[in-house]
Amino acid sequence: ELRSYELDHQKRKESDEIPLRQYRSPEPTMDITLTAVSCAPRIFEIQNFISHTEADHILMLTNRTHDLRPSTTGDSRRPSDHDNTRTSLNTWVDREESPIIDAIYRRVADLLEMDEALLRKRTPEEHPELGSIKGSIAEPLQMVHYEVGQEYTAHHDFGYSQMSDPYEPSRSINVLLYLNDVEEGGETSFPRWMNAETMGSLDVKPEKGKAVLFYMLLP
Repeated sequence: ELRSYELDHQKRKESDEIPLRQYRSPEPTMDITLTAVSCAPRIFEIQNFISHTEADHILMLTNRTHDLRPSTTGDSRRPSDHDNTRTSLNTWVDREESPIIDAIYRRVADLLEMDEALLRKRTPEEHPELGSIKGSIAEPLQMVHYEVGQEYTAHHDFGYSQMSDPYEPSRSINVLLYLNDVEEGGETSFPRWMNAETMGSLDVKPEKGKAVLFYMLLP
């Protein structure tokens, strides 16, 4: 049974029982190997960042409890019938929806070498330097589904924060997870990467369990 966690449950203590231990490695730590595939923009591949069980869980959770809707672009919440820029379907999954999603967020925090508390709602004692802002600096997990022939054409993922909110971060880092293998196509393409050896795009092949970390600002 999936249930939402209260804030206190997200602050895991060392004495707490680890959820879903039967699906976890017995090793106390996890090696995360980043392979640099581009320097400008900075792009890294991480093989087996999530397990096949975790990938299947995300798909199961999405199929059972969420409705896929036509994807939008920019700040829009209403897809346009005349916009062929993004033709996929998507939905959003909150970190609090299951302990597996929570574990993935914690792993992402380790990958970025940051406090996982920044990626969830926080108590007043956590990061008081952020003032009254107690929400996550990360977005919910965006699930994107592509049918054959669907795409998201070349675009900028970077986004400015709201001018009225001095504590809201800009959208500058993306961690992309692949949940299944494909027979053909499905690459994530970076058409304007800087490389002295080719004028072609950098195409990252989807592989189940692989993550791609990329920065939306040049170094």
